Amino acid sequence: MLRRDARGAVYVEFLIAFIPVFLLFLAVCQLIFLTAARLVVSHAAVVGARAAIVVLEDPANEYGGAPLGNLSSGKSAGSDWGGLLPLGTANAEALRHSLGSNDEARFTAQGGARMASIRMAASIPLMTLAPRTGALTGKGGSLNQSLVTSTAAQLTIAYGYTQAAAAITIQRDESSDEVATGSIDPKGPVTVAVTYLYQCSVPVIRGLMCRPLSLAALIPGGGYYALLRAKATLTNQGASYLTAETP
Repeated sequence: MLRRDARGAVYVEFLIAFIPVFLLFLAVCQLIFLTAARLVVSHAAVVGARAAIVVLEDPANEYGGAPLGNLSSGKSAGSDWGGLLPLGTANAEALRHSLGSNDEARFTAQGGARMASIRMAASIPLMTLAPRTGALTGKGGSLNQSLVTSTAAQLTIAYGYTQAAAAITIQRDESSDEVATGSIDPKGPVTVAVTYLYQCSVPVIRGLMCRPLSLAALIPGGGYYALLRAKATLTNQGASYLTAETP
């Protein structure tokens, strides 16, 4: 009798067919978000390079007396967007190692007023990638958390998260991972590198496509992240300014 009982067969068949399709849908969603994030990071590098070729050759009096092409001198009224997650988390050392540095010395040579302006310009596009408010309070876990929002609270979250999660530096050359030191050639190439810690927020599938990372200082309970990198190179626009001191 039980062998002939077919009740629930359609439901079981539906589950067998639905679960793989649903997981594929989530994977496609997360892949789309990651692809869009990579495009934004690439755009941020281009924006940073465009800002650099102008800012590096701006008059010194606009950057606290920092000489033209200098990355370490001068004081800026704005905040410095220099370090990636300068937090005392368990994964901080591993994260810095993945960036090619185990301390803050990597950013010391690029802490000047000109560099602060370049970082600010490159960071503005990255603010669109910041996690939503719910994800940062430990209440995330739905696909809705991945969608864009424009509330004032989200802008505050985006500003703070981008300060912590973005590393923006000028490299020695396009093929090198070493940061530039000293002054930049007024007519030479300028390479801006952007590294961003993107939070993967699509449930279930994020554990397969991104790596777990505990960031208790930012997000209760941690989350899953992808480390995105991009570089952009433009020729420095070394202009010859005439000042009162020019003979």
